[in-house]
Amino acid sequence: MLVIVDMQRRILDMTDKNYVQGAQALIPKLKTRLEKARESREFVLFTKDIPIEYKNKAEELPKLKIIEELSPLPNEVVFKKNYYTLPPESLVEIRKLAEKNKDLNGIEVAGAELSLCVLANILALQSIFPEEDFYLNSELVTGNKFNKVTLEMLQDFNVRV
Repeated sequence: MLVIVDMQRRILDMTDKNYVQGAQALIPKLKTRLEKARESREFVLFTKDIPIEYKNKAEELPKLKIIEELSPLPNEVVFKKNYYTLPPESLVEIRKLAEKNKDLNGIEVAGAELSLCVLANILALQSIFPEEDFYLNSELVTGNKFNKVTLEMLQDFNVRV
């Protein structure tokens, strides 16, 4: 399974408080990895961070949409979250979807804001997939601070970096 965390337009906007340095350079690498996942028919899941003030809005702002180069296909799943990590009800649904795809072969997590959202979602996913191996390619994540420390810490959580 490939999980792509919060790769939304706003992380590319230097005027947005959620701007993430290095996000632009990450896009082609993630696109290549995503294409590989699609070719091998991996289960692909995206998270999309929707700030709580937009939680009940019918239409999302353009800046909250997933970056075009990484747009999910109809058979790929997008889970919205209002905080750092996926809510419990989404985790339960992810577990059910993954059970239908019996051949997970581990879980790779990639995306933006390594020390916050990527870290939080890895830990949440480990709680519902304790038997799975977790992977993180340091070339497929970015964040604004604590990147090196977070990569080291993830190894303590049995994530292969």
